[in-house]
Amino acid sequence: MKNVQARIALVAGAVALAFGAAGSAFAQSGQHDQHAQHGSAAATASQQGNMSHQEMMKTMQDMHQKMSTMPMTGNPDHDFAMMMRSHHQAGIDMAKAQLKNGKDPQMQQMAKKIISDQTKEIQKLDQWMTKYHPPKK
Repeated sequence: MKNVQARIALVAGAVALAFGAAGSAFAQSGQHDQHAQHGSAAATASQQGNMSHQEMMKTMQDMHQKMSTMPMTGNPDHDFAMMMRSHHQAGIDMAKAQLKNGKDPQMQQMAKKIISDQTKEIQKLDQWMTKYHPPKK
């Protein structure tokens, strides 16, 4: 059991590290672009792109951090439900960022569908976890 948790933590840490390095490099290149294009529409678009990128990266890092520190119960069904709930919530959060920052109508429609579908899935997972593993009082 501890071996599985250690592997999850290791993978989540590696992913977070990779995203952090990519985000840092992206942010640095964005800063240089902003200096070169100060006051232009391109700078405004770049800043919005950086904000969107930062929101997406934060959502992913939060999800990985939460999932890697989540205490496992030893019950594969319950552990799966807990992990998938966090995964689906991150999908909803990313879809909300897409609706806020994105422009493509097809991606906007997909984001709306993801929010709807993942919300329903979370409700099913919550119902199952409550039914089969009621919270301790």
